Amino acid sequence: MLLDLLYENLARRELFWCSYGIFVGLNILDGHSTWLVLKPDHFRRERNPVARWIFRKLSIPLGIIIFKAALLAVLSLAFWFYAAEDLFTLNIVLAVADLVFLVVVLHNYRVHRRLRKY
Repeated sequence: MLLDLLYENLARRELFWCSYGIFVGLNILDGHSTWLVLKPDHFRRERNPVARWIFRKLSIPLGIIIFKAALLAVLSLAFWFYAAEDLFTLNIVLAVADLVFLVVVLHNYRVHRRLRKY
């Protein structure tokens, strides 16, 4: 009974759209906070080697915009594909991704605040 209720609530389309909106918003904030930490050309601060390479090739902020847009496009296609198949699992994945990106964004803004003091 309780598991059925949990499944029913986690398999809702409204939860998907809410979690997806939070995911997109956090990715935008991640791009902004990354820009604050990396500007004007502190590429070594980027921990993701693929992102760092793209940022070096395309410069900042263009590299951040293109990297985030490509990432969101690919993930959005995957989300919509899986939403038709298994909304329950996708909502759990999005909830975890939202938490991870929240931690990343908070960390980036904390780093920016620390760097601003110097």
